[in-house]
Amino acid sequence: MTAKVAYVVDFDGTITATDLSTGLAQHFGSERFQEIEGLYRQRKIGMRDWLDGMSALLPADFDLLMKYVVDHAVIRPGFKDFLRFAREQGCPVMIASDGFGFYIEPVLERFGCLEYIDTIYRNKALPREDGTLRIETPYRHPACPVCGNCKPLHVLELKRQGWKVFYIGDGSNDRFGASWSDYIFARDRLARCCKEHGIPFNPWEDFFDIIRPGGHPAANAIAASPFCRPEGEGFLY
Repeated sequence: MTAKVAYVVDFDGTITATDLSTGLAQHFGSERFQEIEGLYRQRKIGMRDWLDGMSALLPADFDLLMKYVVDHAVIRPGFKDFLRFAREQGCPVMIASDGFGFYIEPVLERFGCLEYIDTIYRNKALPREDGTLRIETPYRHPACPVCGNCKPLHVLELKRQGWKVFYIGDGSNDRFGASWSDYIFARDRLARCCKEHGIPFNPWEDFFDIIRPGGHPAANAIAASPFCRPEGEGFLY
């Protein structure tokens, strides 16, 4: 590994063992959660619509929401070892999350990891007048309506700066950022997306797999993503 490596890491279901945004929406959303989640899984709506619909199911009571997070947040094994490894190698670690976002810094601080993170790109949760949440998306694509946080734009900016980008993720929404990266560590739905489209990736279960010595990770050799054009129209599939 060279010193010119940067990591872009998803948060929910990647750094954490479970998806906290989905858990919050399911806990507070009841039957409406199933309707919105079903539309998302069928790819009838994108992540931005998911956020709009699900956030309206949550009370704007951050103490109550954080109680759920504290009770359910578990960091995936090896994450802190990975962060120390990256710091020793001079490799920046950037979190790119398209969830509710408000709990990321508190969770990282609770587990002693926040000081190792170089940048966090996340959405912002704010209260509505009706007492529910609303989500602001400061890192959305300027034209594409699909994602709240355009992860490919973060990846491409790092590549323009001369970094080799390692993407670490687990969800179908990660396919956009991962497919523009130089190396992909994929599990769960992201791994299935990569297999379906013939995109080389490295399977992983925990962060020890990512820093384990020996072998060479498979490089992403595709010329352009089959999923989106972040410097153009955005979403393709």
